[in-house]
Amino acid sequence: MKPKVILDTNILLDLFYFKDESVEYLYKCLKNLEIDAYTCESIWEEFEEVLTRKPFLKSQDQINQLRIDHQDLFIWKAPKEKAPYKCQDSDDQIFVYLAVEHAPCTIISKDNHLLKMSKKLSTLGVVTLKVYSGVEKA
Repeated sequence: MKPKVILDTNILLDLFYFKDESVEYLYKCLKNLEIDAYTCESIWEEFEEVLTRKPFLKSQDQINQLRIDHQDLFIWKAPKEKAPYKCQDSDDQIFVYLAVEHAPCTIISKDNHLLKMSKKLSTLGVVTLKVYSGVEKA
């Protein structure tokens, strides 16, 4: 069984905009389909909206192409919006819903609200990490 991951918006930016070296291993795992990366439409809508802001200022054509180029790396699944815990930032709740639904899994995030939930989420089989090294299993 492949590890299951949920990627927050900052990680998507690191992967597809900044091409940050801290996510090179994660990108390799995605490209080689070594992990199951779950996402949903609302996560990508937020990501795409961020890309329209400064300093990114991507055109709609560039944003559309980015989705086309990377959508096959993900399993697209709308979550059932059920979780026993609420994130302090309601915009981040979607990551919690998706992770709880696909537990055991790992949320990869730089968001402090999600990282602060680490202990609670671990009781549900959800590991929360800043960087994916491939060693951690939910």
